[in-house]
Amino acid sequence: MIGFPLRVTYQQQDFIYYIIAAPSKKNHTLEILLDAKSYTFILSLNKLWIEKDPDKDRPLDQGLVLAISRAVTLRYPI
Repeated sequence: MIGFPLRVTYQQQDFIYYIIAAPSKKNHTLEILLDAKSYTFILSLNKLWIEKDPDKDRPLDQGLVLAISRAVTLRYPI
């Protein structure tokens, strides 16, 4: 796990997450811990972050995925 808890606000609600694996120029995946559950995001061909293998019962909202990935890529440019 990398560093301290991070916060992003989406639809007037705060979400606290931890970065497990940050993206890099060679590895275009991002792994986070949110609500005690691990999520992996991948950078698609059209340069949008999407959830890899979303949970069928409770996938993350795409807007939240974009908000988190935008915050992370500001810290770790790829």
